[in-house]
Amino acid sequence: MLQKINKKVICVIAAFFTVLAISTANQIITDEAAHSVIDTNDAIIMPIVKLGLNYEKAYGVNSAILLLLLAYFYFQVSQKKENREDKRLTRITLVGGFIFAFFMVFGNSFFHINSWDLIFYGKFQMLISAINMIGYVCLFQNILTFLLLKLKDETEKPQKESKEKVNKTKFFNRHPILRYTLYFLIAWLPYLIIFYPGTMNMDSLFEIEQYLGEIGWTTHHPILPTILFGTFMKIGSFYLGNDNLGIFCNTIFQVCLGAILLSYSIHECYQLTKSKKIKYALFVFFAFFPIWPIHFYTEVKDIYFSMAMLLYVIFSMKFIVTNGKINTKDWFVYWLAMIFVYLFRNNGIFIILFTFPFLAMAVKKVERIKIIATSILAIVFCMMATKIYIQANDIKKGSVAEALSIPFQQTARYVMEYDLTEEEENTIDKIIAIKDIKENYNPEIVDYVKGKYKQTTATKDDLKNYFILWFHMFLKHPAVYFEATMNSSYGYYFPNKTENKDSFAQFTIDIPEHINVNHFVIEFMPDTKDNRQAIERGLHTLRNMPGIGLLFSCGFYTWGLLVVTFILWYFKRKREMTVLVPLYVVVLVCTASPVNAFVRYMQPVMLVLPFVIAWMLYGVKKGR
Repeated sequence: MLQKINKKVICVIAAFFTVLAISTANQIITDEAAHSVIDTNDAIIMPIVKLGLNYEKAYGVNSAILLLLLAYFYFQVSQKKENREDKRLTRITLVGGFIFAFFMVFGNSFFHINSWDLIFYGKFQMLISAINMIGYVCLFQNILTFLLLKLKDETEKPQKESKEKVNKTKFFNRHPILRYTLYFLIAWLPYLIIFYPGTMNMDSLFEIEQYLGEIGWTTHHPILPTILFGTFMKIGSFYLGNDNLGIFCNTIFQVCLGAILLSYSIHECYQLTKSKKIKYALFVFFAFFPIWPIHFYTEVKDIYFSMAMLLYVIFSMKFIVTNGKINTKDWFVYWLAMIFVYLFRNNGIFIILFTFPFLAMAVKKVERIKIIATSILAIVFCMMATKIYIQANDIKKGSVAEALSIPFQQTARYVMEYDLTEEEENTIDKIIAIKDIKENYNPEIVDYVKGKYKQTTATKDDLKNYFILWFHMFLKHPAVYFEATMNSSYGYYFPNKTENKDSFAQFTIDIPEHINVNHFVIEFMPDTKDNRQAIERGLHTLRNMPGIGLLFSCGFYTWGLLVVTFILWYFKRKREMTVLVPLYVVVLVCTASPVNAFVRYMQPVMLVLPFVIAWMLYGVKKGR
C-alpha cells in the first residue's frame, strides 16, 4: 500500500515538472523584471521571484487539468511496467526521452529568441533549463514506454492471418496496383482541375530557361530534372503552341507517376504486413491529405527526388526481406532507383554511399557482393553519364557557395556579434562584403548571405585565407559557430517550428520577370481563383489544428523517424533498421541546407516515413 502511495507521489511530482516545462517563459527573466515585482536584492528571494515569473503560464485551470491527466497517465504507465523487469526498456526510453527533451528545450530557445540564451544566460536560466529537461524527459520517456509496451502486448497476442477475399474474375481485383492508381487519380482530380496547369517553383523556370539556352546552364540544379522540365516545356510551348501545356505535360506526368508509385508501394507493404488497416491508412493519407496532390502537381525537382527515394527504400525492404535473393528484374529496377536518387538531387550520391555498406552487412557473402557491385555500378554510371552530358553541352560548374552554407552562416553570425579587426574585415570582404552580411543576415536562411558571394572575383587564395580566418575565429569564439548552425537548422528537429520560405506547399506559379527570358505566359484559369484561395486558407487553418497540424511539420517527421528507430532497437530488429539509413542521410543534409524548416528539402522523409512505419510493424511482427 505504502509503495503504491509513493509511486503516486512520484508520478505527481513528475507531472508537476512536465507542466512547468510546458509552461516555461519565452523570454529571459531579468533582475529588472523581478525588481518590478519586489524591491529587494536578497540572494534567496530574488531567484524565487524570478522562478515565479518564469512559470506564470502554469497558473490556471488548464494547467491544473493537465497536471492531473499527466499524473494519471504516468501512474498507468508505471503500473503497466510494474510486473516487467525490463532494464532494456528503461534504458532505451531514457535515451529517447533525453533526445526529445533536448530538441524541445533547445528548439524552444532558438524559436523564440534566435539563440540559446534561454538555456545558458546565467545560472538562473541554466536552472530553468534543468527543470524543463527533467519535465520533458519524464513526458517523452513515459510516452515511449507506453508505445513499446503496447506494441509488445500486441505481439504477444495470438496472431490471426488476414485473408482478403478477392474476386479473381474482375479485372481490377486481379490488378490491385492499377485499381489504386485509378482511385488516387479520382481523389486528386479536383486539385488537377482547380490548379490547372499545376503550380510551379521558381527554380523550375530557371532550369527551363537553362535548357533552352536563354540562361547559362550550370550544375547548380541537377541535370536530369532540367532536361525533363525543358523537354516538356518544348513540347507544350513550341509544338502544341500553349505555354500552359508545357507545364501541364510535366505536372500530369508527375501525378500519374506518383499515383502508380504510391499504389505499388502500398501493395508491397500489404504483401509484407497482410494488414488491411495499414493498406487503407496509407491510401487515405496520401489520397485525402491535401498537401500530397498539391506536391505531386507542383513542377519542382524535389518531388521527383522524393519518388526516387520511395522506390529505393521499397526495394531496400524487398532486399532485406529476401536476404538479398531478389530476381533479375527487381535487381534492374533497384539499380534504376539508385540512379534516379543520384540524378534527381546533387547530393543524392551520399544516400547511396552511406546506405549500401549497411545493406551489405545485413546479408550473406554472395548477396553482399551483389549489393556493393550494384551500388557502385549505379554511382559510376551516373558519374560517367553526367560528365559526358556536361561536356557535350558545355555546362559550367555551379557556384562553390552551395557547399559553403554552414561556414558562411557561421561567419555571418560572428560578424553580427563581434567586432572585427581591419585584417579580418579585408579577408572576409574578398568573399562577401561585410556591409552585405550586416544588411542581409537572417539567422534561419543562409541564402540571403550566400547570394552575395563574390563568385567572379574571389580567387582560390582568397578562399584559402578565408578558411584560415574562419578557423581562427572558431578558436576565439566557438560557441557562436554552434549557435549559428543550430539556429539555421533546429526546425528539422523541433516540431513547433512552422515552415520557412515557400510554405508547406506551392500554391502559386512562380515566374519572376528576371528569369522569364522567353516571356512564357503561364497562369491559372481565372474562374478557379476563389477555389484556389479557399483551399489555401483551409490548409492553413488545418495546419493550426491540434494534432493534425503536426503532419505539416518538418520536425515532426524527424521525431517519427526516431520513434521508429527506438521501436526497432527495442525489438532487436537491426536488419530492419538498415532501411532507415537513407532517411537519416536526408535529415543530415537538411541540417546542412541553406534554409531552416524548408518543407521541399524534407519532402522525401515526409513521403517515405508512412511506409517505413508499416515496415516497422512488419519487423516487430516478424520478431515475435
